[in-house]
Amino acid sequence: MSLLSIAEWLQNTSISTGIRESTWVFPIIETVHLLALAFSVGIIMFVDLRLIGAAMRDQPVTEVFNRLQPMALKGFVVNVVSGMLLFWSEPLKCYHSAYFLIKMVLLLFLGLNAVSFQYVTYPSVATWDKAVAPPFGARFAGWLSLLFWLGVVVMGRAIAYATK
Repeated sequence: MSLLSIAEWLQNTSISTGIRESTWVFPIIETVHLLALAFSVGIIMFVDLRLIGAAMRDQPVTEVFNRLQPMALKGFVVNVVSGMLLFWSEPLKCYHSAYFLIKMVLLLFLGLNAVSFQYVTYPSVATWDKAVAPPFGARFAGWLSLLFWLGVVVMGRAIAYATK
């Protein structure tokens, strides 16, 4: 079974049709998705800005992470669920969208960046926790995260306005 045939099958389910053709369901899901995106990415931006040394320089990195990461994770979970529902409503549009593919690749890169940071850079945080400018690896992870999230947001908006 190909990805296209799976997308076609999903497109023809009653749930997909119901979301897509509803006057209120699709806009509500999309609104929740955008609010969760603003919430989670906004919080992640503060963490990233601390990592690159551009904000909260007087706060230890561990304190910023411990306070903000749980909230960002909750927003991200809401984002994933609402995003899956949006995908479910228009799987063929997403299948044919280069913007959707780019967004998914950027999300994969964001995940790899987060895992790399967590297991490679963050274990040594005790040595640079209070530094105004964290080490190169932390700054690099912060910049990558900011750039990839910008790409995710732009591609997500492009999916919404693409015709096909």
